[in-house]
Amino acid sequence: MVTNNKHLVIVSGSTGDLGRAYLEYYSKQSDTVCYGLTRREEKHPVSGVTYLSSNLEDAVATKEQIQKISLDGTTDVLLIHPVGKFKFEANGIPEIDKEQDGIDDEVYRSNVDTFHHVVRPLLEQRKKHNFIPLTLVAFGSLSDPYTVPWWGSYTRSKLILREEMRTISRIEPRIKSLFVNLSSVKTKNEQKTRPSADIRYWLSPEQIVTRTIPLLETCPLPYQEADLFNPFPDYHISYYTEYDKLREKWIREMKRGTQK
Repeated sequence: MVTNNKHLVIVSGSTGDLGRAYLEYYSKQSDTVCYGLTRREEKHPVSGVTYLSSNLEDAVATKEQIQKISLDGTTDVLLIHPVGKFKFEANGIPEIDKEQDGIDDEVYRSNVDTFHHVVRPLLEQRKKHNFIPLTLVAFGSLSDPYTVPWWGSYTRSKLILREEMRTISRIEPRIKSLFVNLSSVKTKNEQKTRPSADIRYWLSPEQIVTRTIPLLETCPLPYQEADLFNPFPDYHISYYTEYDKLREKWIREMKRGTQK
């Protein structure tokens, strides 16, 4: 597909609630072409979005799909990557760690490898188009700086991803990166994981989109981070460092029928 003076938006994990929210926003913008990368068929596609099916953990298959996206006539590219498996590690150790690196293998593949598999072929393509401006967006948790042991694999994966985005933005021409640190989000997966949690103060996907759009439109630095959350009464300065209380809270929230 050849475009003329178009903004190009690519959203990975597009069947997820957050990915879909971004596509619903950008698909309504003028002079914008949207692609959604999805592992499974989108039963309710967003109008105007072209969907490409691929398991993002498969480097070869993902590269083939990325190469189908034409950059002809494109003025700039925005890649939004809300992908990343989370595991609650009640004993503070990874469930699967064949590499013996302290990171659960499934969590690493989902959070880090998927990013590599999408970004690397995209970087190759933009070299052939005079290094079209590219903005990268990824997501982590507000808890990441606190090394909470109950989801250490997730945190370590996100710290690796942050560093790689910093490096890409520093060494690659005309690339900017935004890393968004989130509190709990009202997605179907999160609510399924924590069915007894109080979700009144959780972020909605639409709130995340609304609050990040201005950052993406300005984005003055090659790399920047943003913290997004809704203030809630139980938060205090040591919230993420009281590990035992956090563990008890999560175990309670993951059980059905215990919400108070």
